[in-house]
Amino acid sequence: MPAWFLLLEPEPLSAAENMARDETLFNLCHEKKCGFLRLYAWEKPTFSIGVSQKVKRTLDLEFIRRQGCEYVRRLTGGKAVLHNVEITYAVASSEDLFFKEHDLHQSYMLISRVLVQAIRSLGVDATLSKGSAAELSRSHNPCFSFPTPHEIEVRGKKIVGSAQKRDKVALLQHGSIPLSMDYDLYAGGANFAAAMLQKSMTTWGDISPCRPDELKDALVRGFRDFVKADLVQMAFSSGDLDRVAALREKYSSDAWNLAH
Repeated sequence: MPAWFLLLEPEPLSAAENMARDETLFNLCHEKKCGFLRLYAWEKPTFSIGVSQKVKRTLDLEFIRRQGCEYVRRLTGGKAVLHNVEITYAVASSEDLFFKEHDLHQSYMLISRVLVQAIRSLGVDATLSKGSAAELSRSHNPCFSFPTPHEIEVRGKKIVGSAQKRDKVALLQHGSIPLSMDYDLYAGGANFAAAMLQKSMTTWGDISPCRPDELKDALVRGFRDFVKADLVQMAFSSGDLDRVAALREKYSSDAWNLAH
């Protein structure tokens, strides 16, 4: 039986659907040793926040609603991200390569190294960040306003923003690779300055002439080489989609999204 699977979503999906699908993969990894790489996009511009963030301090909900955007609380940690024109990746796994000798920070670094190699394979000089001042990680500043250790930078600017959820059995890490960015929209929704975001982050369109499909292919190759196995392409089964539907209700609800 194959242990690693690839899900390439053919169409952009809603915020609640995307988060429900990621959590479903995380739950499936608790049932057997396996791994998933999922690549996807978003139906509408969406602000996602970390599981423990205080929404009223982190987001301007009135602005977000006026702009016709969505918002959602992730299962993972991290800071506020605007998902708009981007490639989003998710890795869910209960495989030993993430658990035998590695904690959250080490598994985060392993995945970051795969992302760096994938980006470098397309001729972009990506590096792992050494991090930022500790007070920034304790702030309400948005994700792309500063790098945390082992995140990916190009010429000193952040190009990938990621977050992880991990327990004793499985992990889920997902992250955003912006193809372009509406800095005014991100800044307005995340209570931040657009000029500061432009100084701290970059986008794929700014650093590479390669098409998004080429970047997706590089990510798939990178993870295939890392796990030393083919990634078997799959789609959610009808039973899996029932699980997704139940979780979609959670991620659509104010009880979850506005919990803090």
